[in-house]
Amino acid sequence: MPKHTLLRPLPTSRMAARLALGVGAFALTFSLAACDTGVDPRNPDTPSPSESASSESPSEGADSLDPVGKWTSPEAGDPFLEFAEDGSLEGSDGCNAIVTTWKAENEEIVIDSFMSTQKACAGVDTWLSKASTATIEGDVMKVKDSNGKVIGGLEKEDK
Repeated sequence: MPKHTLLRPLPTSRMAARLALGVGAFALTFSLAACDTGVDPRNPDTPSPSESASSESPSEGADSLDPVGKWTSPEAGDPFLEFAEDGSLEGSDGCNAIVTTWKAENEEIVIDSFMSTQKACAGVDTWLSKASTATIEGDVMKVKDSNGKVIGGLEKEDK
């Protein structure tokens, strides 16, 4: 009769495997957290000027809140948002498509939540996929996440 030997991992190898897994998880979390910087070189953290009008529909917004048109960034992947008069919004975070709707509300542009593909693209910071609201100052759109933190900026594209 054949003899079978039951192999059990030694406690030290189990501990080493757990440590390696923990280090790997930390490295992944740290590298993903670094993607959220999205700092715009034009300093989007400066306070925005007071905007006076609010609107029920996108086409009725104040001139300073009128985002209709294409807003772009020169970053890797060429992220952009294109706002239509009918309230639709299309774009790309430089890697994944963005399709949703928008409206002007109080002193900001509200971008409705959206689902998109989750492709990984080397060298592309997908900060725009976290867009929730935005404000406009001249030809610069400050994009904010759901916590109201400025995550980046886009420039109005000349036609």
